[in-house]
Amino acid sequence: MNISSVQNTQAALQAVQSGDDKRAQLQMALLKKALDSQQEQASELMKMMEGKGQVLDLRV
Repeated sequence: MNISSVQNTQAALQAVQSGDDKRAQLQMALLKKALDSQQEQASELMKMMEGKGQVLDLRV
């Protein structure tokens, strides 16, 4: 068994795993941004649904 080949294999495996970690971090950032955007849109819709001023009951 050649130890240098084992070290090379482990180094390659760590490089792939670090790429996966960065990909996962990027996906989490994109998901967080999408969630924030949806929450902002929901907030705007709730504002639009609220009444403006007081409701007056005018009966004649």
